[in-house]
Parts: sequence; C-alpha cells; structure tokens
Amino acid sequence: MSAELARSNCNFIALSHRQLDITNRKEVESFFPRELPNVVLNAAAWTNVDLAESHEEEAQLINAYGPKLLAEMCAKFEAKFIHISTDYVFSGISNSPWAEDAELSPISAYGRSKAAGELSVLEVYPKGTYVVRTAWLYSPWGKNFVKTLLKFALEGSGNIEVVLDQVGQPTSAVDLAEHIQRMIVQNVSPGIYHGTNSGETSWYELAKRIFKLAGENPERVIAAESTQFLRPATRPAYSVLGKSRWENEGLKAMQSWEMALDAAFPSIIQAIKRGE
Repeated sequence: MSAELARSNCNFIALSHRQLDITNRKEVESFFPRELPNVVLNAAAWTNVDLAESHEEEAQLINAYGPKLLAEMCAKFEAKFIHISTDYVFSGISNSPWAEDAELSPISAYGRSKAAGELSVLEVYPKGTYVVRTAWLYSPWGKNFVKTLLKFALEGSGNIEVVLDQVGQPTSAVDLAEHIQRMIVQNVSPGIYHGTNSGETSWYELAKRIFKLAGENPERVIAAESTQFLRPATRPAYSVLGKSRWENEGLKAMQSWEMALDAAFPSIIQAIKRGE
C-alpha cells in the first residue's frame, strides 16, 4: 500500500507496530491530534491462523479491540476508516460466492476474532468505516504461498502435495492497494467491500499455474485432500467472495486472478533472486 500511495504523490505515513500499538489506548489517542489524518487504513492483524487456536485472547485483542480503538478515534476526528478483513469470517460451507451482507459464520479462532473486529468497527463508526475483506494475498514482499511454491519450483526437483478441496481467490496485494486507493479517490459509500481478484481456483490449481509460469513441470504438483494435513485451525472449503458492492458504487471489480498473477510474477521472481 505504501508503494502505491508513494506513486500517487499522496501525503501519508506508514507506521509499524513498534511505532504505534493499536491495542494501546494512550498511544492511539495521542496519535490522532498529532497527525490529524483524513484517512486511516488498518492492516495490522494477528494472522497466524493456527496459533490463534491456542491464543484466541491475544488474537481478539489485535483483531477486534485494536480496530475498535482506531474506529472510535476516526469517528471523533471524522476521518475515513478502512479496515482490512478476511474470508475467514465465513464458514466456507457454500456453493456460491459469499455476498457482502452474508451472515458471519467463522469456524476458527482467527475467523472469530476478525468477525468481532468487523462488528465492532461498524458499530462504533458506521458512517465512516469501510471493511475490505480479502483473501489468499501474495506479493513480492514477505512470506506467502506464491513465493513459497515458486521457490520450491525453482530450487527443488521433487514433487509437492497441495490441497485440491479448498477453493478461493488468489489476490495480488498490489491490485488490492490500487483498488483501495481508487475507493478513497472516488469517495464510495461506507460499508463492506470484497477486495479479491475475480474468478476462483483451488490451491492445487494455483500451484500448477505457478510451476507453469516458472517454466517447471506442473506435474510435480500432486493433488491432496485437506484431511491429509492436520492443522489446529479449520480452513474454509469455499471462500470465494462476491463483488456486487463495487458495481453498485460504479467501480469495476478487480481483474481475474490469472491476469493478476501473470502481471505480478516477474517482480516476485526478482524478489526471490534478491533473497527476499
């Protein structure tokens, strides 16, 4: 997001956890009168899905209490509040995309904490809050599925098992940042939006496409059932998000996940070559 804002010559500051602990009321309350922001984007979150199962209280603190503090102060200073959420607020038990107004039905501690965060910020500041749900994020930065699979494809020669029975929407963080900026500039109505690339696929099919783009044999990717991977947290089986809200606001939904991955691939390869 910082890179996208920098390209647009927007005046902004990006703060790390060390610079601003969103769960510390004093820090949050002192930040607003000092900086007087017009827009606040909260991307801070507890994202370790499995660890949240044994640390739900801590996950709730970061994913629900912290965002509520930010929403309270945004309401006080009349700043737009953009809160990043997740497909994990839904159960995954569906055969059709989840609508923006679908009932929340989390099946994990992480999902419960993010659902609680959504409810709290929308309750505290409904007229200025934008909840943007996203999923299966990847980028040239940090750790993510695309980078991990690409490293395996390029540096190894063996096979890898990837789950076939979890379906979602791989999403470029760059595309998401661009869409959020467009949301701000065009002054869309507050509420819930789904920020994922269009279309749908499984982790297995995504992995095969990564291998193919890398010039490696996609047959090295072996289909597996999620039951073969025992994890503390249950993953949603179907977390495709519908995007009618964008259309209602006169904005196009994000491009297909295939086009987004193709566009992002060169920069991801370069990041891996740099050892990032």
